[in-house]
Amino acid sequence: MLFIFGFNYLKGSSLLDRQKTIYAVYDEVDGLLVGANVMINGLSIGNVTELDFLTNSTKILVTLKVKDKLNFSSKSTASIYETGVLGGLAISIEPVFDREFIVKSGDTLKSSVRPGLTELINRQIEPLSRQLQSTITSVDSIFTGASNVLNRQTQEEIKESISVLTSAINAINNSSIIIEETLTAKNNQIKNTIDNFENISSNLSDVSNELNSAGLSNLITSLEVSVEGINSIVSKLESDNSTIGKLLNEDDIYNNLNLSLQNLSLLIDDIKSNPKKYVHFSVFGRK
Repeated sequence: MLFIFGFNYLKGSSLLDRQKTIYAVYDEVDGLLVGANVMINGLSIGNVTELDFLTNSTKILVTLKVKDKLNFSSKSTASIYETGVLGGLAISIEPVFDREFIVKSGDTLKSSVRPGLTELINRQIEPLSRQLQSTITSVDSIFTGASNVLNRQTQEEIKESISVLTSAINAINNSSIIIEETLTAKNNQIKNTIDNFENISSNLSDVSNELNSAGLSNLITSLEVSVEGINSIVSKLESDNSTIGKLLNEDDIYNNLNLSLQNLSLLIDDIKSNPKKYVHFSVFGRK
């Protein structure tokens, strides 16, 4: 009796606890062994007691024994998963609670297989591997194209271009040295020229001050006053309120004045032609 009790204890089953026997069917079990734990949320509720093929099928029937007091539904899912890199495989029950379909001995649960750590790593590495292969192919194509473009003639032309560029840089360097030597030799002359510009600027400032002190500002003020007076006169001439403005701007006054001058001219001509008509002389004092 002790041997039987100990044997069942090592298998993960207890003679003292009532258990339910349930089943799950898998296409493959990925190395699941008899005695593997059956878990709910990381807590062991039983173990795997048997692995065998279904009759006339390659599918694998897994027999599970779980605690009888658990009341999850027969619609729950039994998933094979990897407990760790070295931990082996176990089955996790993803419970669904439905009072109308409480699991009982002989029921078969839905089944699934979770990807293990190795498979997840392979899934992550596979796209990177494809990208790396594509990159290597592209680099190989680039080197092949560069090899075709950079033939012997092209290489010679590149060398010649580099030589010409080197000569140009040397010429620029020599020119800069000559300019530096010239500036050094003509330093005193350049300094004198700058001093002359400063003297000219100072003289112009003095001339401006002298003109200002000579009454140029007063003259400008007088000119401004005269211009204002001329502007006032012109404004009055253009205005219709002044006599001259009316004479300049109104045609009637001009026409009347012109007509009067014409009549006066006719009168003078008539007086010259007929003086007796206008002037009477008498020897005896009679008009």
